[in-house]
Amino acid sequence: MNEPTVILSDRFASSDYSSYYSDSERVDNISKVFPVFFIVVAALVCLTTMTRMIDEKRVEIGTYKALGYSGIKIAGKYLIYAFFATALGATVGTAIGLKLFPRIIFNAYKMLYNIPKINAPFKWNYYILCTLCALAVTLIAVMVSIKNELRQEPSQIMRPKSPPSGKRVLLEKIPFIWNRLGFLSKVTVRNLLRYKKRFFMSVIGVAGCTALVITGFGLKYSISSIVDKQFDNVFLYDALAAVNSDNLNGEKEIESSVRKYSEIDKFTLESVENFDVYANDERQSAYVVVPKNTDGFTDFVSLKSADGKENFSLSDGAVLITNKLSLLLDVKVGDEITFSAGMDNKTAIVTGIVENYAMHYVYMSSDTYSNIFGSNAEYNTVCIKMQNNADQNKLASDMISSKDYLGITFVEQTGANFTESMGSLDIIIWVLIVCAGALAVVVLYNLANINITERVREIATIKVLGFYDGEVASYIYRENVISCVLGILLGDILGVFLHRFVVNTAEVDLVMFNRELVWWAYALGALLTILFAVLVNFVLYFKLSKIKMVESLKSVE
Repeated sequence: MNEPTVILSDRFASSDYSSYYSDSERVDNISKVFPVFFIVVAALVCLTTMTRMIDEKRVEIGTYKALGYSGIKIAGKYLIYAFFATALGATVGTAIGLKLFPRIIFNAYKMLYNIPKINAPFKWNYYILCTLCALAVTLIAVMVSIKNELRQEPSQIMRPKSPPSGKRVLLEKIPFIWNRLGFLSKVTVRNLLRYKKRFFMSVIGVAGCTALVITGFGLKYSISSIVDKQFDNVFLYDALAAVNSDNLNGEKEIESSVRKYSEIDKFTLESVENFDVYANDERQSAYVVVPKNTDGFTDFVSLKSADGKENFSLSDGAVLITNKLSLLLDVKVGDEITFSAGMDNKTAIVTGIVENYAMHYVYMSSDTYSNIFGSNAEYNTVCIKMQNNADQNKLASDMISSKDYLGITFVEQTGANFTESMGSLDIIIWVLIVCAGALAVVVLYNLANINITERVREIATIKVLGFYDGEVASYIYRENVISCVLGILLGDILGVFLHRFVVNTAEVDLVMFNRELVWWAYALGALLTILFAVLVNFVLYFKLSKIKMVESLKSVE
């Protein structure tokens, strides 16, 4: 008997297992980024709501103090309210986050993998941490607000707080603009700057939600677009066939065998080997690709730089590596990389960095390979471009049945599988977009409602002056619209940085996402925010119409 060949491989050698591992890494990376931004915007809502609650209870607080209640007891009432409201919200939110969302995401991946039923236990450490964060925001907001109130005398606290007085604004010093504004436009500008705190909170809240929506759509494009870029723009061939070296020996036999198939238009032989590549104490697994015909290789694989400004060729001494590999190894043109080849290590100098989005590749000529590794490259793969409208199934069946080839993979099918794998992230991204939209509605409604509540007497007064319901609504809506537009513009800027940060964080080692933020992500982010603002204004119209004129008689004095 011949000496047996033993091949030792771990579970990651299975393509399905490694693919599932990569998918889980992507989900894990995304989960580390978005919650931070949601917490920041949610904290803004809680801070605004609790501060407003103290302002509304000002007369009640003054009455308690006049009756002899201590500051601790008065504060305790509102702290207990804030504690239970926050604890209840944190409990419901944690239950949804730990039980519902994991199942939605997991079921999306069950369409791709044969995996057992998910185990989604209630994580007490997550619950405690989230609750403590929420409590810290709301309780501190209550403490700061009520402390300022309790510093005053009971007689002062029992009187409603006077609205901020109107002041001259900076825009008035620019007559070219100010003199061209109508009366109501001037009033709107002054009102916005009269309530500066609420104005800036509105702008920041809308900006945060817009940035989250833009990032969600941008991330969706960054992931989905790499399939077209990799399998249409980088890989220009149609199929790869693995040669059975037991049946075909030497280049001439392989070429003679390939020419028998009428479905093939043109082809080139390649040597494809997997090596561990080292640099700067980092290690990555990469395929070393050595084409026989270096002059025509760019007809099969694009060797453009990542920015598309430079076209490389496989001249003697050229060693080209893909851009994600260069980032992971922290190398640039002129740096040295090391190949682990059995017991020996071989080194090479990087001469160029080429565009690529999936897996890691190193390209070199056969002469360069011989100089680096001290042996000739063995061609084990055929890179194929097919005739137009050729039958892929017939070609695959004929090649495999001939026993000359171990298998054949088509770029079209590989791209479809990759799209299906990446498509599972869509459900996660849609969950993020829906949650960001819901948060935007809460922010807009909360701040707009506070705006109306603070100005009931003012709104009732303009009704007495003869404003109809529609005119009263437009009086308030102008301020909401301006705040919303400024928030969208700021959100567009924040979205650029947030998208870039999320894309860099969500990537795994074997994939490079598209860094480009597509224009329709801005458009959809702005349109959704505008839609939410219109919805909120529609709901608040009925509240405005219910304000009675008699409220104008309830003077602060």
